[in-house]
Order: sequence, then C-alpha cells, then structure tokens
Amino acid sequence: MKKYNLSFISIAIYYSIIYMSGGAFSSYIGLYYSSIGLGNSQIGLLTSIGAIIAILAQPVWGIISDRSTLKNRVLTLCLLFSGLTIWLMFLPGNIFWLLAIFTAVFYLFHCAINPLSDAITLELSRKENFRFSAVRTVGSLGFAIMAAIAGMIFDKDINRIFVVFSVLMLAAFLLSFLIPPVEGHQSRQQKIKLWALFNNKELVLLYAYTFIIESTLGFFYSFHSVYSESVGISTYLIGIGVMVGSFSQFPFMIFFDRIYKKFGIKNILFASGIVHAVRWLLYAFALTPRSIVFIWALHGFTYIVFYLCLAEYVNSNVIDELKSSGQAMNSIMIQGISRFFGGFLGGILASAISLKYVFLIGSVICIAATACFFVVMKKYYNKNAKCADATDFLNGCR
Repeated sequence: MKKYNLSFISIAIYYSIIYMSGGAFSSYIGLYYSSIGLGNSQIGLLTSIGAIIAILAQPVWGIISDRSTLKNRVLTLCLLFSGLTIWLMFLPGNIFWLLAIFTAVFYLFHCAINPLSDAITLELSRKENFRFSAVRTVGSLGFAIMAAIAGMIFDKDINRIFVVFSVLMLAAFLLSFLIPPVEGHQSRQQKIKLWALFNNKELVLLYAYTFIIESTLGFFYSFHSVYSESVGISTYLIGIGVMVGSFSQFPFMIFFDRIYKKFGIKNILFASGIVHAVRWLLYAFALTPRSIVFIWALHGFTYIVFYLCLAEYVNSNVIDELKSSGQAMNSIMIQGISRFFGGFLGGILASAISLKYVFLIGSVICIAATACFFVVMKKYYNKNAKCADATDFLNGCR
C-alpha cells in the first residue's frame, strides 16, 4: 500500500473519532445545562466562556505549533487534556461559578484540536497527494453517526455525555500517534508575528463577513436543542436531525474542489449567507416534529461552507510559516468570536423576548450582512481588479 494511502487512512479514522466526539458533545451539552436547572442566560454565558477562551488561546496555540519542532506534539497534548478536563465540568453540578471556571479549563485545551488537526492535515494533503475535503467528509460521517447514536444514549441519561466524550478523546489521542510528523516552519527561522496575517485585505473582509453570519450560527448551536424540546421535539428526533444535517454536508465536501474552482469563494459564501437566513426564518416559524429533518438538511450549506472555504483560502494564500496560525484564526472567526456573541447576546435576548424571535432576528441579520458583503466586495474588486459590472464580480474577476 502506498505511503499516502496509509496517511489518508490513519488521518481519516482520526478525523472520524474527533468529530464523533463533537457529535456527542456540542449537540447535547445545552440539554445537560438545562437538566441541572440552568436558565437561557446562564447557558449562553457558559457557551460564551468557551468562545472567549478560544479567542484568547487559539492564537497562542497556533504560534506554539508554528514554532514547535513538530506540530503533532502540540496536538497530542491538547487531545489528552481535553479527555481528562471534561470531567471537571461534571463535578460542580449546578454551582454556576465553579462550572464556569472548569468550562474555561476544558476549552483551553479543546479549542486547539480542530485548527491544529486541519493545519497538519492540509499540509500532509499537499505532500502526499490526498484531498483534505475527503478527510473532512469522513469526519462528518463520524459526526452524523454519533449524533444519532448519542440521541438514543442520552435520552435515558444525559450525564453519559461525559463518559462518551472522554472515551472518544482517549481514542483520538492514541490514533494521533499514527499521523505522519509535520514540522513547525518557524522552528529554525526568523519568527513572524501573527498580525502579518491581516496584511491580506481580502482575508480581513472575509473574516468580517464570517463573524456576522456565524454569530447567528453560534446562537443556534447554543440553543437549538433547548428550543427544539420546547416545541415538543424529542431528544431522539433532535439526534436524527443532527445526523441528517451532518449527512447533508457530504455533497459540498465531496465536490468542494470543483465548486471552489468554478464559483470562487465570494460566490459560495454569498449563497451560504442566504441559506443561513432562510434556515433561521424556518426555525422561527416552521419548526415542528415533521419539519425538523427538512430544516436540518439546510445545514449542508451553512457551517461547512465557511469552514472549508476559509481553510482552503488560508492554505493557498498564507505563507507556510503562518499556516497553523491562519487555521487558528479561522477557528476563532467561525467558532470563537462568533460563538461568544451568538451565545452570550443571544441568550440575553432569548431571556427577554423568547428563543423564537431571536431566530427571526438572526434571519434579518443574515440578509443584511449578505447584502453588505456583496456591495463591499464588489467595491473591493472594482478597485483592485476593475470588475466591469456585478455579473463580472459574481464570476470572480480579478
């Protein structure tokens, strides 16, 4: 068997495990918080704590990884401590201030796993001739399967979330030793500051748009399970919806390279902003046990679109010495800052006007942000590439 096949198989299995852990944790942690008597504002604050830690810690992890002799060593450390510190969140029960502290400790390590994994895998994919989107597809398959299984497991006892997550993290820790080593490109060279990333003005514009759109998704992740239960949807059916949402990402991931080359990042993200708006509108006014699966099917053109587009953009346009830092910054924009504002501010709004109307506000925000993105990016490309008109802009003129 060729070396790149062995690399692909080991990395694909590893991705399936870490995304299975996500399917068992992120989709249901809101239900655990609710089960111990926390209110919407408290749930939003806990979600925001994780996001704040990610904002502060991910740049540091990115710099450490770029300057480490081997990036893999940093990843294995974070995997091990994620699997151990998750139990700290179980110990305090509903003692909120202690739960908040332990949540911060857990996310200090956990927030680094995905961006470090992506940075390592993207570099290996270039060297050993396999597609990153294929690896990510296997990850989503693991997420989808676990989301459905977890719904059945946690329907009887939500506290099982800690056992399942911890076991999966331990498995990922062991599998990480099979991933081929990747050096940190600043380990023997002149150190480059993280802020050099922002010399790329196009990347800054993409990050601004990402922050706004993904903030609405941050609210969704914090409260979708709580809101779904409030309208009479069972934990089991929520799990089915999450599974369908994960499977719905497969077409985009499988054909990502072709779609990206044909339409370009601007057009793809523009369309995704519209889908976000439609999805939140349906959540506000059409969520029922019969419609939840259909609405979750729209997930396939929301989160994964921003995730893969930004990952590919950074991998193609950022210097090797800052690739880990670039992927960390992607994660901050998609899952850090946006999760903080979406979870924290969304939780405050939900306590004041109900979850339903926060979804409606999210839809309006997405419509406005998408329109502004079109106008601003059109002006940017007119200035830098002299696009003739809106049609040329949508065709990606440069």
